[in-house]
Amino acid sequence: MGTSDITVHKYEGGFKIWECTIDLCDFIEENQSLFAGKSVLELGCGAALPSILTAIHGAQEVFAQDFNASVIEFFTLPNFEENPHSAVVQGEAMGWEEVPTKLEGRKFDFILSSETIYNEEDYQVLHDAVAATIKDDGVAYFAAKFFYFGVGGSVPAFIQFINDRGILIASEAKVIEASVPRRILEIRKKP
Repeated sequence: MGTSDITVHKYEGGFKIWECTIDLCDFIEENQSLFAGKSVLELGCGAALPSILTAIHGAQEVFAQDFNASVIEFFTLPNFEENPHSAVVQGEAMGWEEVPTKLEGRKFDFILSSETIYNEEDYQVLHDAVAATIKDDGVAYFAAKFFYFGVGGSVPAFIQFINDRGILIASEAKVIEASVPRRILEIRKKP
């Protein structure tokens, strides 16, 4: 691998643990009782630390998705094996555009994702992946930097994109103050 953190639509940074992944893990720790007995999908999982944490806190089923097969094989699944839990775990490499068809008919109580909104070109496929796989009463939590300098994505742009589609509703669930401010976003189906 080269020195770049990502190569868009080739290697999306799955072997790196990103800042907002830790934010999402902290959020899960603060709300751990929510996940007991539930199903969880993590989009762009990489190390899968958030979904592993939900499994440790009693999630019944966890599906970890990442763009790169090598990430799933050598990072994601070994991390699940190293952490004791009783969840049924699946990991699969696929693009977000493939999620609605490859997971057709599967619905999840929770969808998790961190550091995935940096590229505005991916907003539609992320929206469609969530809309296709979230239960009617489900919740998605996305952890993100407020702005992604140099690549174009941002929390305000993502929230507006999601809300403008009229299928899901996105809002800020938690503010993390830092030199580069970060957020946890909550996404639900529109009633």
